[in-house]
Amino acid sequence: MAKSTKTKPAKAAQPKKASRAKAAGSKKSVNRETPIIFPEFALMAAVSGTSVSANVNVTFVSGVGQLTASLFRNGILINMQSVSNSGTIFLSDVQSGDVLSINGVCAGTASIAISVSTSPATPQNFGAGPFHVGYIIL
Repeated sequence: MAKSTKTKPAKAAQPKKASRAKAAGSKKSVNRETPIIFPEFALMAAVSGTSVSANVNVTFVSGVGQLTASLFRNGILINMQSVSNSGTIFLSDVQSGDVLSINGVCAGTASIAISVSTSPATPQNFGAGPFHVGYIIL
């Protein structure tokens, strides 16, 4: 009897997998792409010579409270801090024209005093419940 030779069906050509470079001294494969950075689109706050420090003193009386202070410059969030009891929030880079947004809630009363000139002027007092106020740094 003659032996028949069977031919295997041809496999479809498949793309080769990308080779991964091995890190020196490492047994694991590493595949890292370098990020592309477009500096003309970067959002960065510029520190100028006119920056000052500011303190936001918060006092909760007759109950608990929570407050978040957000500092914005040209619409960009620069700094955001929260307190859940009476205390001081320290802001190191404050410039004229910045906006300080205060959001909070208290069970009793709250008093807010800012150490730099603002419009509206501080200290301000708030009753029980939520409060929201924006200050422009003068």
